[in-house]
Amino acid sequence: MFKYCVIAVCLVAAVAAQGPKMLDEPLRWSECKDANQSIYDFKVETLDGKTESLSKYKGQTLLIINVATFCHYTEQYLDFNPLIEETLQNSNSNFTILAFPCNQFYLQEPAENHEILNGIKYVRPGKGFQPHKNLHIFGKVEVNGENHHPLFEYLKGSCPQTVPEIGKKEDFMYNLIRQNDITWNFEKFLVDKNGNPRFRFHPTAWSKGKVVQPFIKQLMEEN
Repeated sequence: MFKYCVIAVCLVAAVAAQGPKMLDEPLRWSECKDANQSIYDFKVETLDGKTESLSKYKGQTLLIINVATFCHYTEQYLDFNPLIEETLQNSNSNFTILAFPCNQFYLQEPAENHEILNGIKYVRPGKGFQPHKNLHIFGKVEVNGENHHPLFEYLKGSCPQTVPEIGKKEDFMYNLIRQNDITWNFEKFLVDKNGNPRFRFHPTAWSKGKVVQPFIKQLMEEN
């Protein structure tokens, strides 16, 4: 039994090791261009299979993230709750993180929708992790390829790529690779109170949330 447990741990570690190296790259961000629509035009699926319009978030500053459980960037989950708390304490307006699990990057989110919360609670990041009430995790989506969700098609079309190369073809579990694709799990789009995407951040542009904080503050202070 112990041998099989060791093998399982090694397999998880091998899968999680794929993707961009764990670096702090604070300059890997881009400013989005004006668009003729907003995120409020899109509907998404919740973890329990219901359809929800993003128009319910009108007036809030939002950070939209594609996430995965078995990724070396999954530890960023541990920064989400403190980031939300600190942001809300220093502002009179609302801030919410919208997380969208995706299995297109080296199959690092294999769980079914009903298994995802237990995965992040008990596996990675584990240790009983519970999402903040302003951290909303939705049903799995495809963010790249022929079947990319319309929301992510819109976000990618509005915000320039943050790096000149997105990665190795063999690590991507989708076809029709485009220049402006999401590079890996935990890429982020910051959206203003009018539903307009304003900034895009590579997964390595994080530093425990310190990279995005000034941008969040800027949008929170806007009318």
